[in-house]
Amino acid sequence: MAKEGELAAFTAYAMTFPDNFLALVDTYNTLSSGIPNFLAVSLAMEARRLFQQCEEVFGFPFAGLAIVVSNDLNESTITALNDEGHEADVFGIGTNVVTCQSQPALGVVYKLVELEGKPCMKLSEDVEKTSLPTAKAAYRLYNKAGIPAVDLIQGLWLGVF
Repeated sequence: MAKEGELAAFTAYAMTFPDNFLALVDTYNTLSSGIPNFLAVSLAMEARRLFQQCEEVFGFPFAGLAIVVSNDLNESTITALNDEGHEADVFGIGTNVVTCQSQPALGVVYKLVELEGKPCMKLSEDVEKTSLPTAKAAYRLYNKAGIPAVDLIQGLWLGVF
């Protein structure tokens, strides 16, 4: 199976042959990618089995829960997901619905930074998706010619200019 990366290949193979999953963990780098990718796919398969068993034992309708996929989705990414045989029930499409992607667009996400006076921070492996905690104030500073020179963001606990 030709896929973009080892994890994608392992996942596709496991979905195609769920009862006969076999992964060659030494294809790229055994310790850095092969074994972690194998474990990720194996754990996902086992979690799926456990959810199915819980549904049977406890009668909780796990199969009825909706899987929502989002994150800058567009027609081509949805087509690629469809080609992969995804199990998503809903696509959350925001930026690509309300903007023309052939022209520059600003993708904006609001994140909780403080709750009842206590700082909150979103952690993510994607540095761009990590947030800085606490409420902030934004300032644009201009030079003597009236041209924007710098944008400044500071925590409100430091006071206001």
